[in-house]
Amino acid sequence: MAPRRKRQRLSLDGAEAVTATADAEPSSNAAKVTPKEVARRQLFVRGLAPNVTSEDLTEYFSESYPIKNALVVLDKETRESKSYGFVTFADVEDAQRAKEELNNTEIKGKKIKVDFAEARQREGEEKRPRAGDRAKAEREQQIKEAQTPKLIIRNLPWTIKTQEDLQKLFRSYGKVNFVNLPKKPNGELRGFGFVSLRGKKNAERAIQELNGKEIDERPIAVDWAVDRDTWQSLQKTEQEGDDEAKAGAEDEDKDMDDAESSVDISEDDEEGGIQLDDNRPKREEYTLFVRNVPFTVDDERLKEHFQQFGGIRFARVVVDRETERPKGTGFVSFFTEEDMINCLKGVPRVKLQKKNLDKKDGSTITVTHSVLEDEDADPTGKYTIDGRILQISRAVDKNEATRLTAEGAASRFNRDKDKRRLYLLSEGTISSNSPLYQKLSPSEIKMREESATMRRKQIQENPSLHLSLTRLSVRNIPRSITSKDLKQLARSAVVGFAADVKEGKRQKLNKEEVIRGGQEMLVAEKMRKKKGKGIVKQAKVVYETPAGSKVSEDTGAGRSRGYGFIEYYTHRNALMGLRWLNGHAVDYKIKNDPSIKNNKKKAQEALEDKRKRLIVEFAIENANVVNRRSDREEKAREPPKPKGEADNVDDVEQGATKGRKRKRDSSAVGKTGRGKPDAKDGKLAQRTRIIAKKRQARKAKRAGK
Repeated sequence: MAPRRKRQRLSLDGAEAVTATADAEPSSNAAKVTPKEVARRQLFVRGLAPNVTSEDLTEYFSESYPIKNALVVLDKETRESKSYGFVTFADVEDAQRAKEELNNTEIKGKKIKVDFAEARQREGEEKRPRAGDRAKAEREQQIKEAQTPKLIIRNLPWTIKTQEDLQKLFRSYGKVNFVNLPKKPNGELRGFGFVSLRGKKNAERAIQELNGKEIDERPIAVDWAVDRDTWQSLQKTEQEGDDEAKAGAEDEDKDMDDAESSVDISEDDEEGGIQLDDNRPKREEYTLFVRNVPFTVDDERLKEHFQQFGGIRFARVVVDRETERPKGTGFVSFFTEEDMINCLKGVPRVKLQKKNLDKKDGSTITVTHSVLEDEDADPTGKYTIDGRILQISRAVDKNEATRLTAEGAASRFNRDKDKRRLYLLSEGTISSNSPLYQKLSPSEIKMREESATMRRKQIQENPSLHLSLTRLSVRNIPRSITSKDLKQLARSAVVGFAADVKEGKRQKLNKEEVIRGGQEMLVAEKMRKKKGKGIVKQAKVVYETPAGSKVSEDTGAGRSRGYGFIEYYTHRNALMGLRWLNGHAVDYKIKNDPSIKNNKKKAQEALEDKRKRLIVEFAIENANVVNRRSDREEKAREPPKPKGEADNVDDVEQGATKGRKRKRDSSAVGKTGRGKPDAKDGKLAQRTRIIAKKRQARKAKRAGK
């Protein structure tokens, strides 16, 4: 049989009292391990039913705490159960708790008695201290005299790769004098380390607060460290003491005589016992990963919720390392594969549905699920906690999780390289199995399908078109809504989205959506706050004349076309506004117009307006138009030139059009404003007059000849 690997304790008190160090430096203040404590790691279980086996005993006690082995004592001749057995725990505290919790409970319909196993004194033997006890006491005294605040930290996560990473965990408890992370010959870390703190009180506080704390989803074990020789001696002494520590009860001395030869609380394997060795299934095999967990749920509540599917080995809520707050995810581990599969069978599945939106070419467009919680997805309520539907999948090991994370990052990177942002096409679509879809009228459903087909066709045919990050296209707007009303509605949408997230009615934006747009969005938000502007940059409803041509809303002569645009400063606010406004029924009052009562057409339009739900999508923009608009905005932001400078520039341009033969230096142009003659200008005029006179004289002379 292969040597059994020691199990790592997962509870808060999970560290062996004495642990080997990587070097031989004396240090310690090891926790006292008396012979009585060694014996009290084993429980004596009485009143077992005849059909209870060692496997049953192991399964029953391991549900609560990790155990080393369990044994039901059998008769040597008949090989039948003697109705009692022993359970050995890895830790004294676990044994104490198991005794308190499981005493007078039932196994297979029969109540059991649980007590500590005690070292049995044979008749005729004088009570004398064992040699192992004396040696252990001497070792404990040596450790006590050489106490130094040096700690060993085991079960370290692989994210702690350097001494600096380990030192950060202990800085808040005092000055760190020494840090060591032992490595294998090939350079890999061994998974444990050593820290030396200044002051014993600081080290005690570090043990109390860090022992059992989860770091990157792994509970670490913090304990006093001792030198290697002391540890080996204590291990040898402990084994000698364990060999002599047999449990018993006064009224069952005879049974204990038979059991004494077959029961041992040492760490070696025993025949007939159930050992928790490497052949047992790994925890990842029966572990599920749970998403969308409410932040108010703790480990106990998560475990209690999943117990309806079967026995739970453990349940853990993932906590952020920096903020120490729940991340909204967790892990649930079952004892059996059957229970795990039973849980996975009924998990609500959110499927991406495809519709044939263009019957001519048979192409399809993917319609994603609604951002709202689907009330019909979990009719039984087994997968819902506090109104949030849990998303459950099988957990994977660390290597597989790293690979999947890398693939997801690569996929997002490729998507972000898409400058046309075609991934935003699906925003604004409503799944056919969502409650909101059932509230849409047939005409609105048709309008949405036609819009999706048209938008996709436009994008495919014109490569200069792209989707805006901050500009929304809003259609199906009631005709009584003005641009001012639309802007107010756009502001309310962001506030309403945040309120829905707080109440748990809507999922919040994920991290990827928040940072989408990069530095450009950060700069835009910073400038908005600096100028004291609102979150909405512009809101506009398009108006038309009775003839059908576009007209400005300010003229008051046109009527609304039923569509418009909203532009936010950042993509984050635009996404929040879209998801809240899309499918939203606008509450408004019809304007008091006497002509409505007498005009059936207007009355019908007013009635239809009452039932309208907004259709909101990211606007399609032409790159050339956007560039021209940006140029105009930049010119508008430039400060105007001084009037005098502008006049001088005009003079220069006029002079150039007259075709002057003599080129003038730019300094000849006056720098002062009008009405203030310069001395240089006077000299230039005088020189020009002299030249003109000379030319006339030459012409007259030639004419006289």
